[in-house]
Amino acid sequence: MNYVGIDYHKKFSYVTVLNEEGGVIKKGRIDNDSESVEAVFEGLEGENKVVMEAGWNTLAMFDLLEQFGDEVLLAHPLKVKAIASAKITTDTID
Repeated sequence: MNYVGIDYHKKFSYVTVLNEEGGVIKKGRIDNDSESVEAVFEGLEGENKVVMEAGWNTLAMFDLLEQFGDEVLLAHPLKVKAIASAKITTDTID
């Protein structure tokens, strides 16, 4: 199982892919297009569970992620303790 976290923005997203042990497989900034999203999932073995923050225009990215992820979840940013209680929030930390 791989865990894919997406911090979605208007023109780009920041992606981190972790394995079951919490090791980083991939991370970085990508464009919000199908080719870039597909590249994130290339070479990943096993199932992919994807989570991203809910926001003003997340449905377009959600629909795109459903093509590649086995399960795609939306997280409420104010309910996610790591984000809501953080003193510093950057794309990498999120």
